[in-house]
Amino acid sequence: MAKIHVVANRKGGVGKSLISLNLGAVCADVAGPRGDGSPSVAVASADPQGTSLWRAARLVDQPFDVLDISGDLENIQLLKKLPYSHIFVDTPGWAEITPEQYEAGEDPLGDDRYGRLLTALLEQANDVIVPILTEPDSFEPTWQTIEWVLKPRGLSYQVVINNWPPAEGQAYVDGTRAFCESHGWPVARTVIRRYRVHTNATRVVTQYNNNRVELQAREDFYRFALEHGLRGASGRLDEIEAGV
Repeated sequence: MAKIHVVANRKGGVGKSLISLNLGAVCADVAGPRGDGSPSVAVASADPQGTSLWRAARLVDQPFDVLDISGDLENIQLLKKLPYSHIFVDTPGWAEITPEQYEAGEDPLGDDRYGRLLTALLEQANDVIVPILTEPDSFEPTWQTIEWVLKPRGLSYQVVINNWPPAEGQAYVDGTRAFCESHGWPVARTVIRRYRVHTNATRVVTQYNNNRVELQAREDFYRFALEHGLRGASGRLDEIEAGV
């Protein structure tokens, strides 16, 4: 039975596609293929804009299967039955509602087709990864995602600080972490740093070169995978730090 990892945040542009693809690649690297040589991991796109699908189509070599589920509401309940060990799901953002609308009982995910799709996905999720930027305009959407959507469903989730430019200064990370911890949210110790190599749509982190910068960029995802409970990531992390 496949484990379903949903990457979600109401705000667009927080790096959900980047995380879905690269965690899928790390997981595929650690888990290896199935006995018949086919991938044991899949990346699924529920995003109608198809960012992860566009990036996956440009990869020189796809280490995982790619699934387009953005128009397949009827079969979401079958995801766990697919022949994979892990499926990472890239999701779209959704429209904001006001606190008054929420208190009046309106669904924070909306009642359109994609709201129903997100609802169905969360019903299948083993856990949810919530990316947050070190930018104040991502704080409220993250709060709404967790407090209005994930907590009421009793879902296991972890926040990860994503796309942080180190030149910005550690204070931005500390402030973002403090915001998360003030609400009692589990937040990863690993911070995924911003590197230009991540914008190269033809490779995922497992395909990066063994130079200093690309090894550092790769390391972030292995460290986060290890924190997120991906067994076997520690061995590969040791190899990365050794420059293998």
